[in-house]
Amino acid sequence: METATQPEDLARVAGVRARLADLVEPTPSPAETALVLRLLRSFAAKAPLAADELVRLLHAGDPGPVRDQAHSLKGSAANIGAAGLAAICSRVEDAARAGAVSDPGPTGDRLRAETDGALRAVRALTLEFERLP
Repeated sequence: METATQPEDLARVAGVRARLADLVEPTPSPAETALVLRLLRSFAAKAPLAADELVRLLHAGDPGPVRDQAHSLKGSAANIGAAGLAAICSRVEDAARAGAVSDPGPTGDRLRAETDGALRAVRALTLEFERLP
């Protein structure tokens, strides 16, 4: 089982946990727990594909689709509190809005690393919420 134990992962977990605290009571009801689990599971299912698509679009080099994909992934990341991933997407989106496409090599590497970190945080919190009564 994958765990979030590195300092940067602990910070990611804290960020996601803080965002979830904005959405539910300190002791979530069963309905709130179900909502959080849907949100976390949806992100875990969709974010890797969205990040891969963004990297593909960076390589293709067309700013319009890059901007749109970065904007979409940024919103998903921000919605669950994955601030690092949202920040990378924001920079990519801003560059594409200005007509430039970020260098796909280093940007793709950072994007994938931050997506993986966000997924570790989401998985850790999914386990926590699955254990709630």
